[in-house]
Amino acid sequence: MKAKFLMLLLLCSAFIQAQKIRWDNVNVRREVAPSLFLKESPLNVALICTTFDSGLSSDPTMRYQVFENAILYNDFIYNNFGLPEIVALLEYKFAPATVHLVKQDLKYKVAVVSHLYANLILIDRSKGFFDEQEVRLGEIDLVHPIANIKGFNSNLGFLDYPNNLNTTLVIDDLTEFEANQYKNKTNPSLPRSGEEKSVNEIQLLKLKMKVGSILRGKFLPTARYQQRSFNYLKEDKDFKSDNFDKALQLVKSGVDPVNESKVREAISIWQTEADAITNLDDKKTKKYYIALQENILQGYNVIRDFQNTDELASKLKSIDSNNEIANALISNKKNAALPQPPQKEIVFAPVPARFDRSDVKRFLDKKSGKINAIVRLQPDKYEGKLGDMNTYKAASEVFRKSQVNSTSFNAILSLFLQIAEYERTGVNYDQVKEVKEVLKSYNAFCLQLAKERKAFDATYDFKNQAASYMEKLRLHLLSLHKKEEFTVFDDALSTAITATIAHTKPENQQIARDIIDLNTAVTLKANATADPVKNQVIIDRLIDNVTAFFAKKVPNQQYEVFFEFDNSAKLLKQNKSISAVELGNFSSILCVLYFYL
Repeated sequence: MKAKFLMLLLLCSAFIQAQKIRWDNVNVRREVAPSLFLKESPLNVALICTTFDSGLSSDPTMRYQVFENAILYNDFIYNNFGLPEIVALLEYKFAPATVHLVKQDLKYKVAVVSHLYANLILIDRSKGFFDEQEVRLGEIDLVHPIANIKGFNSNLGFLDYPNNLNTTLVIDDLTEFEANQYKNKTNPSLPRSGEEKSVNEIQLLKLKMKVGSILRGKFLPTARYQQRSFNYLKEDKDFKSDNFDKALQLVKSGVDPVNESKVREAISIWQTEADAITNLDDKKTKKYYIALQENILQGYNVIRDFQNTDELASKLKSIDSNNEIANALISNKKNAALPQPPQKEIVFAPVPARFDRSDVKRFLDKKSGKINAIVRLQPDKYEGKLGDMNTYKAASEVFRKSQVNSTSFNAILSLFLQIAEYERTGVNYDQVKEVKEVLKSYNAFCLQLAKERKAFDATYDFKNQAASYMEKLRLHLLSLHKKEEFTVFDDALSTAITATIAHTKPENQQIARDIIDLNTAVTLKANATADPVKNQVIIDRLIDNVTAFFAKKVPNQQYEVFFEFDNSAKLLKQNKSISAVELGNFSSILCVLYFYL
């Protein structure tokens, strides 16, 4: 009993000294549910940028980059340009940039502002279109415009202030005459084209960057921070409370994210301290007691437990009628009791028809288990002709050994005709200048074959004899040429292939040869004209070589061509038979890879 009395005496002594109570804000993290539905992180997404707005695509002098597969630099995004779960279409919309003159004492400031925006359209590849949202940047203050055309890193994956506002170029310290020079001479409400392009190019980039955070809010739990004030004891040689400080540390370590057990333990400690106080006549003791009760209420607020808070708040207000914490708690309790908005109903619909006219349709039409089409944005330089020459040379060897009218003979003759047609139409006409004379006979023969086929087609009865077209075409060509005439170009082709590859960097020449050899091996496979076992060994080896080379050269393989090559490689290694369309797709994939050499 004596010991208990002594403890209470010491506690009361501490209350008397409690004069230096302060408060500080603590950031409490609240988990916010995704607005659409929950998916695993990282999100398996492909972002495709496009536009149908002539304001962004009709002026060739502007050359805005509005058609692209865009990479998002967010750690919660997996950029999948193969077969993604979700396709996000960012459809850019045009709005003219504006120019503003701001008077500054005796000088002028010019602000050129972009107003481009976009629609974000979300598509589930297997189910269809299911969400659309307008994407805009914030409005700037035209009285005090802030430049935000520089100083941000597109690889960070987010936009901070002022980069989250419309892109603005600011030029200051100008005379009125100088300022007016930034206006478009034919339409003074518009800026000059140079400044307009500068802000619009950055605006397009920022709109694209904003997509990551939008997707996170739609599919992943996010954090929202709320500030809650807690009392603490300022360091004082005459007073300290280890229990008070211990409880405060529990709260600080238990709010980001909220750890209910830690916060409840802190509440219990403060409650024990408060229960020990029985006399509030002393002002200093009362001040300490109020600080304890405020922390207890804030603790319950943090864990959203309002069962006992009415009584606590009333008790606190009876001591301190204008207590802000007690009043705020009543408001927070009301907000917590409000019904949550219903989850948005997801309705799947066909992809809007306007995208049928764009490359988006090609991307959405990709299928698992197929070698899919890829866009060759860069025109062939030499790789198209190089691949055809290499294939023609290898096919010549098979053709020589084949009996006339055999399956392999007919397949190779069709292949020769296909290559000849490429020469006639100019699809693969580029060749290095050193081989002009070397290939003179080969080129002439290809053009002759193509012309002979064209003349044959002009009189052929396709309506009644379509089924026998290839057979009769072969007979016609063999009546004009001996078998040996098709296979006399080996030396010329070998010389031309070596000379063309020599235009590649020395360290890339072997892989260049591997790429064209892989194209040839797969072409012969597709035409069933090679020894299947030996040819498969060649294909497997060349795929391994190409894969290893680009894994080292381009470690971050986020471009579509690498997804499609990886997909094709898996299918070919499984010895999958491929169609003529798939063969063309694979050749295009290799041509795009060749562009990286």
